[in-house]
Amino acid sequence: MTALRFAVFGKSRLAAARCHAIADHAGTQIARTWSAEDVAGFDDAAWQAALDPDEIDAAVFALPADLAAKASLAALRAGVHVLSELPGGQSVEDIINLREAERASRAILKFGCGLRYHDSVRAACDHIAAASLGELLTARAVYGHAGFPDKEAGQTGILATHGIHMLDMLHLFCGPFEAVKAMRDDGPGGEANLFALLKSARGSLAQLHSSATSWRQTFRLELGFEEGYVWLDGHLPGLEGYGPEMLIHARIERDREGRPQPNPEEAVREFSIAHTADEELREFVEAVGGRAPLEHGTSHQAFDAMNIAQRICAATETWA
Repeated sequence: MTALRFAVFGKSRLAAARCHAIADHAGTQIARTWSAEDVAGFDDAAWQAALDPDEIDAAVFALPADLAAKASLAALRAGVHVLSELPGGQSVEDIINLREAERASRAILKFGCGLRYHDSVRAACDHIAAASLGELLTARAVYGHAGFPDKEAGQTGILATHGIHMLDMLHLFCGPFEAVKAMRDDGPGGEANLFALLKSARGSLAQLHSSATSWRQTFRLELGFEEGYVWLDGHLPGLEGYGPEMLIHARIERDREGRPQPNPEEAVREFSIAHTADEELREFVEAVGGRAPLEHGTSHQAFDAMNIAQRICAATETWA
């Protein structure tokens, strides 16, 4: 079987992990690599040459959002499959344009919704499906980093480049959302702290704090149900300093009158390995081969995350 030929554009921790996954996979190989600086000045002809479907079959983009949208659009129009980091564009309009190109092309478009592949997240989904916890009432989410994780985040704000991954988690467990309120700080450049309140179509309430001043780096998603709770706390690299990765859950206990009692006995499970890049690549290759549809990182999921991020940013301007 002919190996799937990848071109890799840009550099990040996730891109490095994806390169290792491509090198280790029996049916894939890296055909060429480009730095973000190499492609920053590309015109249409240069992109056409770099994305020549006679030379490559798929492209991995780890580029700033403006470049990622342009590059992904060029790849799809050339019939080249695309794996792009989230958010993959600067606006909802960028994602809409990519979705239109996806529909017009035979190529696969996948976004790096990497947290969906973490074992803790998958175990949480399985537990919620099996545990009969009733309706989801609330979600509290904190994704806090000690400083801006990269230059782009410092320029555009912590939500669009970092917090958007937690928005993807909120959509996975709670969405879609109908109502939004938000407030952010007034620091120079992009925001370092943003708080959002969200209400889902089913009435669940969600709170998000996205932060670049979280000196104790924090990833936590607390899901409160009618009959218990499920917490995701910590995650493995990607970015360092968020471990350990744990799933915590409990079912409420009631007294003789049926009143819920506080602090039920918890089950705690810790995870030590994240296979994100390998699992992501496996799903991508299966979709490219027509053997299975994408489940995670679809363009619809990217649209949902970008749409709510853009609505949150707009909502910060409407407070009295």
